[in-house]
Amino acid sequence: MPRRPRIDFPGAFHHVYARGIEKRNIFADQNDRGELRRRIVWNLKRFNAGWLAWSFMPNHFHLLFHSKSGNLPDFMRCVMSGYSIYFNKKYKRAGHLFQNRYKSSAIDSERYLLELIRYIHLNPVRSGIVPSLEKLAMYRWTGHFEIMAIGRLPWEQYPFIREFFSSSYISGMEIYLAFLEDGLRCRSEEFTFDDAAGTSKEKSGLYDTPPDMNRNVSRRIFMSIVSKVSRTHSISMDRILDGRRDRISSCARREILRQCVYEKGMTIRAVCNWLGITTTGGLYHLNAADQSGAIGSFTDGD
Repeated sequence: MPRRPRIDFPGAFHHVYARGIEKRNIFADQNDRGELRRRIVWNLKRFNAGWLAWSFMPNHFHLLFHSKSGNLPDFMRCVMSGYSIYFNKKYKRAGHLFQNRYKSSAIDSERYLLELIRYIHLNPVRSGIVPSLEKLAMYRWTGHFEIMAIGRLPWEQYPFIREFFSSSYISGMEIYLAFLEDGLRCRSEEFTFDDAAGTSKEKSGLYDTPPDMNRNVSRRIFMSIVSKVSRTHSISMDRILDGRRDRISSCARREILRQCVYEKGMTIRAVCNWLGITTTGGLYHLNAADQSGAIGSFTDGD
């Protein structure tokens, strides 16, 4: 059966995965990992591409690849063939190093892309190579290590990622770490590439059961949004959260729901639970926001 052509185009994002043949290790020491990373970085510049997340495991590696010019196949061919030649020469071996050709999954939603950042960076913890999120900051072979080393998030050129990790009251790094912690709470074991790729094929409506990213979402992120709405519109947080039905409180909850669900990817059920309203009420608020194109005025009296 002929192979299907890769789905690639300028601007595409891909989850890329390559495994050692017969699941054998593709690294024998730290120098090997450094060599693969060096080749990836060099070819990213060569092919005008980017990476948003990455991790090296003993027998495979993950990349979240931004195909700025639509050249994923050329990039991966250079990386994998070049590293294979290096590895075989160093260890005096012959034959294939990688199992078949690499796998790739085109990313078709911002929500799925955000989950993959978390999935890839948590891979060493979920597989048991690293015991905790704190120790992950010292594991050199992930993008997470580099984020913690420089002390800032690297996605400034991607507005939707920057916005997800933005808050007026909590730093982006705090939100990012809370995001990773939520991932560890909701799933302790590593899931496979096929599991991760499958989420892009699921129906991704805002009212559906969402992928892993949206379970047990961080209450800290939710509270930062509540605080922001409270201060912006001069309404107390208690008034927002005690279930009052006056117009100002309802408009505030509508805005919080809009930000949490549409912008941060949280589930309606979780946000409604924290707001002290029913899921049906939350759906009503979101539908009203969709129909009006705005959350309503905060200038009315009680």
